[in-house]
Amino acid sequence: MKENSATYRVMIVDDETILRTGIIHLCNWNEHNIEIVAQASNGQEALDSMDKVRPHVVITDIVMPIMDGVEFTKMMRLQYPDIKVVVLSSYSEFDYVREVFKYGVTDYLLKPKVSASELIALIQSLCGELPPNRLESPPVKLDPSLKLGQLLSADRTPSDDVDYDWEDWRTQFAGKYFRMAKASTSILLSKTPWTQSQIEQVLIELAQDHLSSCHYVCVFLKNECLVLVNYDAHQTDVVQSCLDKFTQHALKSLTYIKFVLSHEFGNIARIQAEHERLTSYLGKLIYFPGRHNIPEHEIKPESDKVNFDQAQFTSALRSLAIDDAAIQSQALFAHIRSVQAYDEYSLKRLCQNIIYSAMSTLEQIKQPLSELSSSKLKLFKKIDLAFDLDELESVYIQFLDDLKAVVQQTDPQTMILHQIYEYVNQNYANDISLSELADKFHLNYSYLSSYFKQRTGENLTTFINRVRTDKAKELLQNYELSISQISQLTGFSDHNYFSKVFKKMTGMTPVEYRNHISQ
Repeated sequence: MKENSATYRVMIVDDETILRTGIIHLCNWNEHNIEIVAQASNGQEALDSMDKVRPHVVITDIVMPIMDGVEFTKMMRLQYPDIKVVVLSSYSEFDYVREVFKYGVTDYLLKPKVSASELIALIQSLCGELPPNRLESPPVKLDPSLKLGQLLSADRTPSDDVDYDWEDWRTQFAGKYFRMAKASTSILLSKTPWTQSQIEQVLIELAQDHLSSCHYVCVFLKNECLVLVNYDAHQTDVVQSCLDKFTQHALKSLTYIKFVLSHEFGNIARIQAEHERLTSYLGKLIYFPGRHNIPEHEIKPESDKVNFDQAQFTSALRSLAIDDAAIQSQALFAHIRSVQAYDEYSLKRLCQNIIYSAMSTLEQIKQPLSELSSSKLKLFKKIDLAFDLDELESVYIQFLDDLKAVVQQTDPQTMILHQIYEYVNQNYANDISLSELADKFHLNYSYLSSYFKQRTGENLTTFINRVRTDKAKELLQNYELSISQISQLTGFSDHNYFSKVFKKMTGMTPVEYRNHISQ
């Protein structure tokens, strides 16, 4: 080694041990004033040891577990902008190379062609006259976006913010006021070929195009994008206009993204709390179809849940009155829309539960739903991916239309049978006269009895008693009700007759059944 020459420090980052070892033993590095100071198997491991080993040059693979070369390079450029980055790639990874060059990669080498002479020349060229102690100085200050990301992703409480040292933030954010714009990218990632990295690049470029007249920071947290704008009073209108253009072009470019806009706040220590509050608002953006941003004052964070009459809905289905069920559903959606009754997750679960219940009800009355049942998972997926309430409602209404098409194939005689089922289920507690039942459905009394027996293999009177017995079994679990009360509630005016029918149906008297279920 030449005296008084600078020693260039190199870190190797690759998940293949054999490749790291191969580079280490490629030549006698000391003869060329080069020292391999560290090796790591992924980007996160490399970042964790960066302050300790202080390399001048990092040679990194692209495809690695835990943290790949693209994300690692992005983080490196923010935290250690002076460190030179060389990417190792194979021919098949060149698309990744193009991606990673956006973050300031200095050069790249093809894995199959790495030679000692080429690598030595590249390291010496990159480092030039770099003093050996260059990285011994204190670490560079974090980029504001990285610093904000670390603050917002930290596990903090409101009391922590009181004690937090905000002085450095005040030097970077000198304006008096702040506003936030926040969006989720979850559905965008699920419904389109966009990758998280591509989405971030689009939004970063749009922020540069439309927010450059403001002091702003753009940060990405999991599947969220957050923009923080800092300004003085005279810039309020400009900031509003800039945010409007940014969010409008974001929707135009990415289709499935919309932002909630915070109110104006002046206390810098409120950043964490405002971020957390806006997160809860994201679930209400589903109520604003066609909008690219929604000021928070338009959102109802808390609202009463809507009572949906499931029994009435089920009754309509059992009677095969799908139009009535659709009218109830439309009224439900209208009410939900007006009061923003649920967050997005809860609303979608509600729709899926109603659909599941509807299909179960029709399957119980032997409706041919095989095709609809087989596509149930696809239907639930469509609901999960609905971007706004209009889309969600159209998926739901389409389901009812498909249901109606199935029901329309049911012959009229079967329709009457289902109407009888429903009438009995609704009126079991009352005196059900077979002659009145025949009149209701415009059938001859004798024909009604034979028709029902022929279609179901069960006498109509037996069916009525079975419905009443099933209901009695439910009521027997309520120990505050006497056997006599349950007899009356299930349409048996005579207590002894109730016990006789119940035992015939279940093999036990009502008292025996109650004792049995309590054991």
